[in-house]
Amino acid sequence: MKTTQGYSGIQIALHWLIAVLILAAWLSGEGAEEAMEAAENGGVLGFVPHVAFGLAILLLVVVRILVRLSRGAPTAPGTPGSLSVMAADWGHRLIYLLMVAVPLGGASVFFLGLEVGEIHSLAANILMLVVLGHALMALYHQYVLKDGLLRRMMRAE
Repeated sequence: MKTTQGYSGIQIALHWLIAVLILAAWLSGEGAEEAMEAAENGGVLGFVPHVAFGLAILLLVVVRILVRLSRGAPTAPGTPGSLSVMAADWGHRLIYLLMVAVPLGGASVFFLGLEVGEIHSLAANILMLVVLGHALMALYHQYVLKDGLLRRMMRAE
C-alpha cells in the first residue's frame, strides 16, 4: 500500500462523516429493533434511520477503502516494526473490518431476514469500543506525546 505524508481532503471528510454516522447508527439501534418487531407483528415497515445510517456507512467505507488503496495513507508515528506501530496498523485493520462487517450483518438481518441480530449487535458494540480506543490513542498522541498526530486528520496535505 502506498504511503503519503498526510491525508487528502476526501480522506479527512470521509473519516469524520463515517465517525458521525457510526455514532448515529449505534445510538439509533434500538429503533431498528422496534421497527423489526412491529413489522413481524404485521405493522408497516417505514423509513428506519438506523438502516439508512448503516447503508450510508457501508457505501462510504467502500469509497474510503478505494481512496486509501489509490492514494495511500501516512505511516504511523514511531519506529517501523515497533509494537506501537504494529498495534496501530492492526487496530486500523480491525476498524475497517468492523466498518464493513457490521453494516453487512445489519443488512442481512433487515433485508434477508437472517437470524444474526445478536451477532450484529455484539459486533457493533465491539466497533464502538475499538473506535473509542482509537480516539483515546489519537488524543494521547496529540496531548501527551505531542507529535501532532491529530493535525493529520484535520488539515489536508
